[in-house]
Amino acid sequence: MEKISSKEIIDIVRYNDDSVILVEKIPLPNPNQYKVQYSVVDFINKSIDVSTKSAYLLKKFGANFKRISEIIPNFVQCDASVLYDRRVLAIYPNGEAGIFDRDGELEWSGSFDYHNQPIKCLALEGKYFWSVCSDENCVIRYSCQNMKVDLRIGGKDAQTFVNPCHISFDEGNLYVCCDGNKVRMIDGSNYTVSDYLNFSDTVKRFYKFGNYAVAVLTDGTYVLEN
Repeated sequence: MEKISSKEIIDIVRYNDDSVILVEKIPLPNPNQYKVQYSVVDFINKSIDVSTKSAYLLKKFGANFKRISEIIPNFVQCDASVLYDRRVLAIYPNGEAGIFDRDGELEWSGSFDYHNQPIKCLALEGKYFWSVCSDENCVIRYSCQNMKVDLRIGGKDAQTFVNPCHISFDEGNLYVCCDGNKVRMIDGSNYTVSDYLNFSDTVKRFYKFGNYAVAVLTDGTYVLEN
């Protein structure tokens, strides 16, 4: 593992096949104020270069990023994906969500929950997206066509996912941060669940990018290589 940041990480988005944009929270001298810093982390060249807000927004929200970022508050704190029909879905950690049409205008706002508990995260899988419900110890797949629950794995009284806090998708499989320091994998071909990684520290987020991965732990953010 190679440490790439000791700052608080607000967001991570794919930049291309070999790099990601890292959004760090940088404290300012005045109390309770901060700025954000955008950086491109290149896995192949093992480099970190300064990026721009526009580059980040384009990768996160697609072609209509300017209009969406004008409408949406705190755009760095939500998860977002461009759906199969070119609409954009954004979900905040408290379950509040919005759907933007192909012109970047807000066509729906509301919230997602499961058993009256908020869901969070957005891991896109074709015409579906996955989220986690920490209070219900489960991960949930929604249909992008009707935004209804399509599949659930785990449950309140199960040990499959204990307090899941993040989910990501890569090359057909899903990776779930849960039980403090664990990453568990859902096999996309048969939905069986297995242990993938155990860290010595609490893992907040885990993203797989082919032969590389980014893990956000309590003490910093790291790049892992297969």
